[in-house]
Amino acid sequence: MTWQTFSLHFKQTYEGGYRYLDQCGEFMLEAVERLDFIPGDIKPTGAKLDIPEKGIVATVDSQELVLRQDLPEDNGEFFIATCVQLTSLAVKHFSPKHIQKNGFAKKLYWPAASSEAALKASLALGDKFHLDLAKLVGMVPTRKGWDCHFTSGSMDFHVAVQPVTFEKVTVHKHTADFQASPQQRRRVDRLNMNTERFMGDFSHALMLELDLLEFDPPEQSLQKHFAELKEKSNLLAKQFQIP
Repeated sequence: MTWQTFSLHFKQTYEGGYRYLDQCGEFMLEAVERLDFIPGDIKPTGAKLDIPEKGIVATVDSQELVLRQDLPEDNGEFFIATCVQLTSLAVKHFSPKHIQKNGFAKKLYWPAASSEAALKASLALGDKFHLDLAKLVGMVPTRKGWDCHFTSGSMDFHVAVQPVTFEKVTVHKHTADFQASPQQRRRVDRLNMNTERFMGDFSHALMLELDLLEFDPPEQSLQKHFAELKEKSNLLAKQFQIP
């Protein structure tokens, strides 16, 4: 068994994106026509878009652009391409004064057959200091997590791993109305393709979370940033092997 990618995340935070209030419609139209997003809720406080067959959800407002992809199937190639294109649209339409930071995150999971198995597996993480503590307090360890921050130059890296339970995995089945147009039926079909992505068994697991932030990033650095996260992800996936 190996670590499997559960989700990919991206967030760009910027200053002076007030033209969002004027240009959100143009941003949405171009994202729909060029990148094949499905438009969601559109409000003065923020807008939402989806590419459901790829498990991608994006939100945008005057301060940040956020993307998430659940259960990616191509090592993140479609995700990073979409991030690059959507950030380009945000710069084009909102003209932010300054990009404060970019952040890529990745969540990996190690499936467990039961809650007991997930808790037991967590005790294999890291060193054996918990055994010394158990002797000190006169109690038996049942689970543990691992959490650490690292920094280098303008980069901040956060790593956390812990047992989790998927308490509520909800999927929605959509059905087109009797008088739905071809475009509406296609939208329903695409939404149902996202539902099919979650037909696996999600119950208990260890979750490894990696979050790599870059402050005051240079222009056109997203590809390099994401590649660095993938490299660190591969190294840590090998480090946190479960016996």
